Amino acid sequence: MLTTVLVTCAAALFESTPFILAGACLAHALRQSVWAVPYLGCGCGSGPSARSLPAAAAALAVFGPFVAVTRLLAAAACSRIAHKEAACSAARPSALHELELVLPAAAAAACVLPLWSALLGAHLGGRAGFIAGAAAAFVTAPCGIGTVALAAALRHAAPAAAAGFLCVAGICDLRTWSTAHRIPRADRDVLAYVLAAAACANAGAHRGAGLVHPAFAVPLLVCAAVFAVCAYRYRDCRAQRARIAPAIMLAGSILAAPMPEYHATETTLAGAFPGERVDFTGVLTRTGSAATLVRYAIVCCRADASPIVVRLSAAPPHLLHGWVQARGTLVQDGSNLLLRADRLRAIAAPADPFVYR
Repeated sequence: MLTTVLVTCAAALFESTPFILAGACLAHALRQSVWAVPYLGCGCGSGPSARSLPAAAAALAVFGPFVAVTRLLAAAACSRIAHKEAACSAARPSALHELELVLPAAAAAACVLPLWSALLGAHLGGRAGFIAGAAAAFVTAPCGIGTVALAAALRHAAPAAAAGFLCVAGICDLRTWSTAHRIPRADRDVLAYVLAAAACANAGAHRGAGLVHPAFAVPLLVCAAVFAVCAYRYRDCRAQRARIAPAIMLAGSILAAPMPEYHATETTLAGAFPGERVDFTGVLTRTGSAATLVRYAIVCCRADASPIVVRLSAAPPHLLHGWVQARGTLVQDGSNLLLRADRLRAIAAPADPFVYR
């Protein structure tokens, strides 16, 4: 479990890095425009963190345009009400410091998947889940990109809690109404930049390394180049605490972690219909007499991984567990769809255990 938590935390940091660097570069280019800083950073200053355009871009990738635009507009409106238009400092931002600020949310997101069922049951739905998510958002008041990482981890385990979290975090939380003026630290450390460059290069070279969607591979390689340049430019700088997040990223990119532990029980083949021919590869699991094939799908990173579950009408007794390739036809069984397999065969674990949406 510790390995899975570490790797999932690293995945959330990798997902955030391109947006953080893009925001840092834009904020540096427009550092004389005080109004722009809250919109171009990761949302780590005072005031509504959902004003962050990089965070809105991350929300767009994970939740779609409606959620991203609605949160951005609501946060801008709340900033006017709370008089937080220029609450952030115009100091030059540090990408390492913003990664450090995202780290607590990334760690929390990594713990949601394995611990949610044990702490709050398999599902905390409806009104109770919404209120719990909203209350957590108000108290924790994460940065803009951290909000996206946490909500992405929650949305499959507890969709109502994720909805409540998104409705409050970064819009109307403690950060919005706080009078404290957060001034970003200029944390720059040569070793931290070297670690970040190595981590991004390793993940990018391996098409995301099973941590993030392969579409992130090129941006991560660009990030690696930027971090390498920063390592040379700030080769005399030291800030030890800035090394924690990059070290987690590098460790996560090196470790070959298994898929998250499977907890779902329902069939999740959206849009499938009886009579459809299906070829599916997944991990065979058995619960009593029921047999299912499971494979996880990633939208952006491991933190938002969700199971695709195919129930089998029958499985031969010699196949007990492990990776199995199935080919057959979907049949209706009451309210469920089952796969009546014409062929089931055990296979070696694929190099990449995930599928991508």
